[in-house]
Amino acid sequence: MQAQLSEFEVAKQSYSDAIAAFNSVLLIAPDDIAALNNKGGALVRMGESQAQLSEFEAAKQSYSDAIAACDFALVIASDYISVINIKSSALGCLGDLQAGLSEFEAAKQSYSEAIAAFNSVLLIAPDDIAALNNKGGVLLRLGELQAQLSEFEAAKQSYSDAIAAINSALIITPDYILIFISKGGALQSLGELQAQLSEFEAAKRSYSEAIATLNSALVIAPDYLYALKSKGLVLNILGDLQVQLSEQQEALKNWQEALEMFNRSLAIAPNDDWVRNSRDSLQEYLDNLGEDTVTS
Repeated sequence: MQAQLSEFEVAKQSYSDAIAAFNSVLLIAPDDIAALNNKGGALVRMGESQAQLSEFEAAKQSYSDAIAACDFALVIASDYISVINIKSSALGCLGDLQAGLSEFEAAKQSYSEAIAAFNSVLLIAPDDIAALNNKGGVLLRLGELQAQLSEFEAAKQSYSDAIAAINSALIITPDYILIFISKGGALQSLGELQAQLSEFEAAKRSYSEAIATLNSALVIAPDYLYALKSKGLVLNILGDLQVQLSEQQEALKNWQEALEMFNRSLAIAPNDDWVRNSRDSLQEYLDNLGEDTVTS
């Protein structure tokens, strides 16, 4: 932990030096778009380091300064895609920080502004993969916040919009693994909300689509650890829901497959405590059922 904190301190100093250098350029050439763009990016990364060090007010200021630098650049060049993407990133990071500090209305506003900024990029470049995927990510986080605040219909819409944005990205790059992971996460969150609202058939469909999406990622990269872990988790959750609906055989099948995913994950990352605990808990539960299950 000390080493990590030290790395963030070093990074913070590097970003501070970079920002000072960009400010020197801007004293001479206040309209230098590249300097404004790069200053905005450095401020975002500075904010991320400050947030990791629990310097929350300083992080908020860095994100706000990044947004201000981008806004100034956009007055000069309103269609500069890199600047809009940096502004979107700053707004998304600011929203994450505000949500973590229980500043919920401010967070929703930041997420909404980030989505609007991504939409501005997509008006100029409809096939911008990063903008589509990142828009999906912000919509997912907005949906999670709305669900936390019991704004359930708004949350379902945000999840659906996230999936739509990610699907647009997959049409352009159907073998981009990280986009499959984003879609799987959005479908899992939608399924969890639907289950919470007793929309059980819809929840099962969402979980099944999440599993199919993660399978697509695993076709491309069979040993991709995050996909294996995520698939195991969704299968486990789906099994829990099926038992609740008295679908015991379907649940058992999904639990056994989840166990397989956890075991494959441990073969790749034997020191992953989360996977080991998940595997052991599920194995113990299945053993207690008296079923013939896969053993460790």
